[in-house]
Amino acid sequence: MKQRLVCIVSIFFAAMLISGLMGAPRANAGYFDDFLKGVKVLSELPNDVNEIKENYQVTLDKLEEAQGTLEAYRQQNEELMASNKELAATVSALTEAQEIREANARKTRIMIITGAALLAGYFILLRVIRFVLRK
Repeated sequence: MKQRLVCIVSIFFAAMLISGLMGAPRANAGYFDDFLKGVKVLSELPNDVNEIKENYQVTLDKLEEAQGTLEAYRQQNEELMASNKELAATVSALTEAQEIREANARKTRIMIITGAALLAGYFILLRVIRFVLRK
């Protein structure tokens, strides 16, 4: 059984190999054509190398420009952070001053209302005392 299977497989592969060799077109290019193609490829290599060098230099220039821009952004960011700290301190001082003014205004209102109430109470108390004494 095993031998049959091996025989069938080997016959199949032999048939495939023979049909592949017979049906495959032959290469007609000669050694001279291959040599010319090789020379052509080798003659184009310096141009390709120069183009790659130019692209590399352009990329380096762009990288340096991007790094310069990045450094400028970093410096501007630091300046803005310092300015932000100053503004935060100013806002904090103004907020404190506003709170102090509001507290003083509240105290003044309370004192005026208390004074008016005491004055009104004094006059009312005098009227009540006069009224009580007359009776």
